[in-house]
Amino acid sequence: MDERLPQFLHKPVQILWFDAQEFIVVVSTIFVAVIVGGLVGWSLLGVLLLFIPWKRTKPRGFMPHLAWRWGLLKLPRYPGPTQTRFCE
Repeated sequence: MDERLPQFLHKPVQILWFDAQEFIVVVSTIFVAVIVGGLVGWSLLGVLLLFIPWKRTKPRGFMPHLAWRWGLLKLPRYPGPTQTRFCE
C-alpha cells in the first residue's frame, strides 16, 4: 500500500491570520510604533506591511535561521554562522 507522507508532521501554529513567528513580529512592531509614534511609527507599520508578504515567500523556520545568521540565536548542535569548513 502506498501512503503519501505530508511534508510537515504538524500544521504551523496560527494566531489570527499569522503564524507564530509573524505574530511575534507584528505585535512587537505595533508595540514599538505606538510608543515611538509620529512619522517613525507610521514608517514601522509601512515596513511591516512589506515584511509580511516577503516573509511568506520564505520556507518555515526562516526566522530562527535568520536570527542565527545575525548572531542573535544559537541553535543546538549547529555550527556557528562563520563556520565555512566542516569535518565529518
